[in-house]
Amino acid sequence: MKKIFYFAALALGVFAFSSCTDGKNNGENNGSDSAATEQVTEGDKIGPMGTFTIPEGSALKDAENISYVLFPSSYASAMEKGEDINGKTAIYYNRELAEAGETNSKLSGNDVRYPNNLLIPLYKDAKAKKGDIVLTWWQSGSGMERAIVTDDSDPATPKVHYLDLSYKGDGSGFAEKHDNEQLKPNSFIVLNDGEWQPGAPLAVKVDGKENKGILVNAVGDKVLYLGFAGKLIEANKSDVKLLPIKPAVNVGDNVKAVFVGTFSKDAKVTKIDSKIGRVWVKEGDREAEAVNIFEVMK
Repeated sequence: MKKIFYFAALALGVFAFSSCTDGKNNGENNGSDSAATEQVTEGDKIGPMGTFTIPEGSALKDAENISYVLFPSSYASAMEKGEDINGKTAIYYNRELAEAGETNSKLSGNDVRYPNNLLIPLYKDAKAKKGDIVLTWWQSGSGMERAIVTDDSDPATPKVHYLDLSYKGDGSGFAEKHDNEQLKPNSFIVLNDGEWQPGAPLAVKVDGKENKGILVNAVGDKVLYLGFAGKLIEANKSDVKLLPIKPAVNVGDNVKAVFVGTFSKDAKVTKIDSKIGRVWVKEGDREAEAVNIFEVMK
């Protein structure tokens, strides 16, 4: 299992390194403070959805109440090169919403208009309580993150433990180094059990396996999700299982756990730390390893 986890950690390390390149300026106010009606001006670049069959998008709901938007960082360069973003790595960064349109929108500091179905809006005035799971970004680095609230002294700016950053258990993981980080106001949404929200954990049937996924959007019978190594993938909704935000597992349970992006069988829960959303699983006689709560299911 250690070898398997090495490759999983390596993938997370690549993700974290890519995220770090955006620096601490990620999330600073460098655009309009409010969303305006769609106004396509000369020079705006409108990109296609590529070979995705999911529609380009419908109007963002309550656009005037959207503070930040998470967007696929690779989309603009792929569009300009004539490449298809379908199946390509798409690390999600944050920007302010500049102009909200019926099917595509413009972000601050960028002349590309993004299809609304690729965007994840974060609404203003969100509040979270201890134990809540939120969708945000790594605020001392960058890149979309799910996190569990560890301190709700100020519900509008809670402190969190990042769930999608690497956790090693010895203090050396990115999750541990940035533990209890305080979120900016208006920079997160609370995830709810059983809802097809962006950020929701998924199990996706692919070639007889169940792969881990993070929901980006669900429209009709189609789902867009981020798979292994952050690849943006489309699937039929009938092949997608929406997982619990907090799985009902206990020490001693036999579970499926994620190894290299796929839920494998025959793992056993040896330890749970509910405060930080981590579950230790053991396969055979090998040493137990920690995964986040989205990576186990009965």
